[in-house]
Amino acid sequence: MSTNRVGAGKKIIKHSARFMLSAAIISAFLFSAHALSDYFSVSFPAPLSAMLALFLALQLGIVKLHWLTSSAHPLLNYMPLFFVPAAAAIIEHVELVARYWLPLLLCLVIVPLIGLFIIGTIMQRLGKEQ
Repeated sequence: MSTNRVGAGKKIIKHSARFMLSAAIISAFLFSAHALSDYFSVSFPAPLSAMLALFLALQLGIVKLHWLTSSAHPLLNYMPLFFVPAAAAIIEHVELVARYWLPLLLCLVIVPLIGLFIIGTIMQRLGKEQ
């Protein structure tokens, strides 16, 4: 066996281990959020609380960003596929969209703009502290 193959094998194993650790960290936050949501009977979405907890852990330095990149990049690459079922549902229920187009438009434009404003303000304040 040549040294190139051994080196390539070690590289693959190292990358796989990083990917599994990264996925385990993200999954641990999600499963913890689900468990807490079920235990306290909270109607707040567990994935959203998991994202908030992960954000806080990143900001506090409990979790390092480079620990998550191995599994986060592939998820972000395939994220558009997660919108296909929603698009199919919209096509299937065109009459509802036609009936409620104004409230839908307001929700789809106003709410994200408010969210962007809030996130932008928070990030600017966090940036000034550093």
